Amino acid sequence: MKRSIIILILCAVTFMYAQIESSVVIYDDGFNGAVTASGEIFSQEKFTSAHETLPLGTQVEILNFRNGKKVEVIVNDRIQNTANMFWISRAAANKLELETVYPIEVLYTIIGDLPETGPTEIYKKLFASLGDNLEFAVGDPRIPRSEGGEITAYGVQVYSSGKRMDAVTLSRRIQEELEYLSYFEKIKLDEGIRYRVVIGDFPNIDEALDCYWKLQHNIPEIFLVEIY
Repeated sequence: MKRSIIILILCAVTFMYAQIESSVVIYDDGFNGAVTASGEIFSQEKFTSAHETLPLGTQVEILNFRNGKKVEVIVNDRIQNTANMFWISRAAANKLELETVYPIEVLYTIIGDLPETGPTEIYKKLFASLGDNLEFAVGDPRIPRSEGGEITAYGVQVYSSGKRMDAVTLSRRIQEELEYLSYFEKIKLDEGIRYRVVIGDFPNIDEALDCYWKLQHNIPEIFLVEIY
């Protein structure tokens, strides 16, 4: 009976305000101080959230329809394989009067227009006049791609081209624009010769992930690799 009442309330509120059904969980305190996908430092005291697909910078209003409490948050981080779920900061959860670690059903609306999702200015500078990237992550880009062998370090693959000069040009631009040292390697694949541009070597996966999160907003197709 209680479940039925909640569903009826949910339907009524959704109709009245054209809100979208979703769910939220609260960020674990272990993420405090971590670099988000936007490059900002996560803080439990800020009104921010993570979402799988909404553009970074999107402002949303979340409603806890059980008590009528609302909070406005900005999407500044990414989560994977959690369709239509938000991770929210402790500050946002307090506004909604949420304490549980389990997902809670909510409603949300997007405030204003969605941010532009086209290439950033940094992306345009880095890849101007270069050919298309020929390799992408298979699965979660934060899980290092493995090709066998003894791992000596980790890297962030930025680009793969069939043209050596494109790889050389991008490697130079990365150092100039992002102040990261990168290298390119020649690889023979079934499809032909590839020149991969990789930022590294990072001694552990945490440092590689830190680089990934700093760059992912400007270069969405990057992914982690193991170095042998």
